[in-house]
Amino acid sequence: MRGVAARTAHCLLALLGVAAPLAGWTQTAAPPATGYVDRVIENLPPEPVETDDAAAYNRDGWPRFLRLETRLGTQPFDAANRVRIGYGIYGLLETPNHGTLSIDGTYAPSDSGGAITLRQRAMPLAGGWMANHELGVITPPAPGITRLPTRIFLPSAILQGVSAEWENIGKGLQLQASTGEPGRLDFLPASGFRKLSGQRSTFGGQWRLNANDPSPLASQGWTAAVQHEDARGVSILDVPTQASDFVDASSTLFALRHEGAEHRIQGQFVNTQASNVTGSRQGFWIDGEWDDGPRRHGLGAYRLEPDLSWAQQPLANDIVGAYVRSSWRTRQWSAEGSIDWLDSVSGRNASGYFATGSARWRLNRDHSLGAGATARQFNGSAWSTYGDWRFQNGWGTSGLRLELTQGDTEYDSRRLTWDQDWPVPQGWSFATSFGLGSNGALAGQPAESIWSAAMSLAMPLSARAGLRGNLSTERGSTGQSRHSMNLGADWRIDRHWSVEANYNRATGRNRFVTSLDPLAPFVPVVIPTSDRSFFAVLRYEMEAGTRDVPLGGRPSDGGGRIAGTVYFDANRSGTQEASETGVPNVTVFLDNRYAVRTDSQGRFEFPFVASGPRTLTVRNETLPLPWAVVDQGQVTVDVRIRESIGLSIPVQRSE
Repeated sequence: MRGVAARTAHCLLALLGVAAPLAGWTQTAAPPATGYVDRVIENLPPEPVETDDAAAYNRDGWPRFLRLETRLGTQPFDAANRVRIGYGIYGLLETPNHGTLSIDGTYAPSDSGGAITLRQRAMPLAGGWMANHELGVITPPAPGITRLPTRIFLPSAILQGVSAEWENIGKGLQLQASTGEPGRLDFLPASGFRKLSGQRSTFGGQWRLNANDPSPLASQGWTAAVQHEDARGVSILDVPTQASDFVDASSTLFALRHEGAEHRIQGQFVNTQASNVTGSRQGFWIDGEWDDGPRRHGLGAYRLEPDLSWAQQPLANDIVGAYVRSSWRTRQWSAEGSIDWLDSVSGRNASGYFATGSARWRLNRDHSLGAGATARQFNGSAWSTYGDWRFQNGWGTSGLRLELTQGDTEYDSRRLTWDQDWPVPQGWSFATSFGLGSNGALAGQPAESIWSAAMSLAMPLSARAGLRGNLSTERGSTGQSRHSMNLGADWRIDRHWSVEANYNRATGRNRFVTSLDPLAPFVPVVIPTSDRSFFAVLRYEMEAGTRDVPLGGRPSDGGGRIAGTVYFDANRSGTQEASETGVPNVTVFLDNRYAVRTDSQGRFEFPFVASGPRTLTVRNETLPLPWAVVDQGQVTVDVRIRESIGLSIPVQRSE
């Protein structure tokens, strides 16, 4: 790790050394295009221009952005609460011939560690090829069709290494390769990389067979893909202590997909070999769907042998089954449901089923009703159900939700929750949540009646400063209580400098209930009894270059800004409630060309984005299992000139 720290520090110093020259860098290869010119709309007063914004802007050179941070704080879940100092950097340079270059890194001197990612995306090559390269902390790339949502969760590791991806759209070809040491990402004050044992290498490829077809139906037809991962000396333990804890394993996935005008079918076959298992293990799954007007139907089957894994990463195994699903969406109605018929390959479990369904009906512009249920009768029995009513009123937007759960070990819970999004002035947000319920006995904890409350607030103190916070509490009849607090503040001093502070406090142990889905991989979870951490950030930002070429734009385009949060949608409502938190360390892509990783609060930002329709994507492989993206993880927004767009992207867990 010391070698990584040295390389990280070297990269930071190098970039700091070139930051000043970059500010005056002039691109002389081509004359600058005519920039965007604001025009006054009749009878509308112009927006006020702040003094800092009126300052001279360096238009010379390629578009570029640089953010430098000094961070002071404590690490979450650190019992010693040792104060650390850390440094962060995010930089981006748009080039005409070498794609988009970016750096995203942190460094903590006291720990002699950190994390850094260097990216080069959308670099044009000869013959119509485009290349993406990453160095540092990476998520291995994979063929496009293997990233599509399927019934089986395919895991992905985080590596400290290097990756490359080449794509030729005209020929329908993709190639990927990566290698590195596996690990986990920590949090602020420096998002350090905690290395695990072993080495992982991957490669893959994809070919769309009719890529040269110029007809409007060129997107239809066959696509084939292969993905391979080789793991040497890896372990499922954080600290392996004996030789048997280390495993050599390899897995290969073959995928074949066919797309028609109204149908799609994809089959996958996986083969795994591991040093701790005699022989090889195989599995396959087939997913098909077809459109029927406003309805979409699906049908599939799978068979996964015992002890099957993906290069020693958790994967559903010892299960065989088939499923059907259907969804119906109109402007007023939305409904979906599925059922799996299940059996075990080894005969360890009797046959059973897993069924889930939900529906929402918009009564009118102010009222909507929703309901859903999930039931499993396989390797134990469990069920959950909910109903909610959302409506507009003089208090804002209200939601009343009833949830009932019956678990495998006689654990049951009942909860009634009132969510309220209050009407506040523009720029503010204020939401509350209040709940009553009961929990059955679970893992040695007694049954109890509970009440809970949560509040989420964001308020501007001025045009440049603001406060935000989340508070939640839960108290039980047994005397147990659980509390959490997350408070933050930010202040933009001027156009370049800003400060931010955040404080987190949690006490008590929350009850953790696993997913009911028998295909969801097992994920070990350690739930701390308490936690306290804080961080403060001093930030410097510099933006320069030809403003008439913003991210993803063309000459004479104007630009805006996109900022948002990726959050855990625990109640599957599609709205971030006061009690729902952000997802840290998730990679968000803009037009598949620019990438940024979310912070510890799940927040991300793309500064100065070209106007027009832009697509943001969250990929499943960067999410913690068994959480998955919604609607293929894509959100399309229309960016307008000088507009700042804020959005929330949900990820949901299979029930």
